Amino acid sequence: MRYPTFNSNPLTFELFEEGSFSGLDGVFGLGHPEFLNSRLKITLAVLFAWVPLLILSALQGMAVGESRPESFLLDASFQVRFLIALPIILLVPGRVSAKLGAIVEHFLNAKLVKESERERFLSNVDSVMKLRRSRLADWLILAVVYVTSALLFRFVVPNLPPSWHTVAAEGHPRLSLAGWWFVGISEPFYEFVFYRFLYRIAIWWVFLWKTSRLDLRIDAAHPDGAGGLGFLGLTLCTFKEVAFAISATFAGGLAHIVLLTHTRVTSYKYEILAVVIITTGIFACPLLFFHRLLAKAKSFGMLKYGTLWQAQQRQFDEKWMQNPGEYPDMLAVADFSEATDLSQILERVQQIKLIPFGRKQIQPLIIAALLPFLVVMTLQFPVEDILKQILKMGLKF
Repeated sequence: MRYPTFNSNPLTFELFEEGSFSGLDGVFGLGHPEFLNSRLKITLAVLFAWVPLLILSALQGMAVGESRPESFLLDASFQVRFLIALPIILLVPGRVSAKLGAIVEHFLNAKLVKESERERFLSNVDSVMKLRRSRLADWLILAVVYVTSALLFRFVVPNLPPSWHTVAAEGHPRLSLAGWWFVGISEPFYEFVFYRFLYRIAIWWVFLWKTSRLDLRIDAAHPDGAGGLGFLGLTLCTFKEVAFAISATFAGGLAHIVLLTHTRVTSYKYEILAVVIITTGIFACPLLFFHRLLAKAKSFGMLKYGTLWQAQQRQFDEKWMQNPGEYPDMLAVADFSEATDLSQILERVQQIKLIPFGRKQIQPLIIAALLPFLVVMTLQFPVEDILKQILKMGLKF
């Protein structure tokens, strides 16, 4: 879905536009397989990264093994990453791309970009789109994920406790069949999709930073309370699903630890807080680049509108407060309403926000980042005992 525009701008901003299987066209030269819609992408991803692990672990009796660590299906961390987080990251790019494109176009449609800065703005768009289409970036990300897998195999696997990833061989842990697929295929695939999404978020940071360096037309008295930049806060809600997916990845790992060690979730409250803050910051922090422009607009606006208000107030006092005699029909003159209107404008300037988003805009993002951990909190409650008691209560009727 393309969001409507109000004029024709020589502008193309499709930061998350895919049209291919999780961006792998840039790596393997797949061309333009547009037939791969979001549902098919998710289905193929599960068939590629999750189903083989289920089959391979079942062949070695570790789909549901003798213990939780040795059971593939009981690994909460892996199930959350590949059955929840990965599908979300594959699903949202098209919608995110359309919304960000509309927001970028709004800079021109709302005349926020002065004519003297128009070419620089369009050049910034063009430069970040070149970064977006960089095949070198794809190759570097792919190299990073496989280097990570190699380091995992070299240094982590020999020290792993018994799990579905490994089997004992001559007294030393060796990768199981599922472990080989995990290290060589599933984990690199997940990391590639995840890091490539983060790379595009980094490009979004670059674009907003470059835009904040332009001489934009900021109106300190704009009704949105953010100098006309309040529309940037719409991006926060756009990213809430991705924030949920990122937090779910960590929450799944925490759930796995809690189930294995029987520790309390509250023991990790600082770690949870750090994940929520960092996840929220990934999407909210680039909007802080506009703090300088808004602070400058507020200072200049207070001086400009303050001077205007004082001049109007002196004229008002001379006309209504210093001249004796009977007052004319006060309801028939506009002096009072005009004085009130200018006072309201000055008050609006004084209350301008120095960041282009408000509490209501960032709340859904914070809630989305926190929600997976709230689900993990339920592990502290004896769910089985509660269900048994509910069943007993039901049977008494």
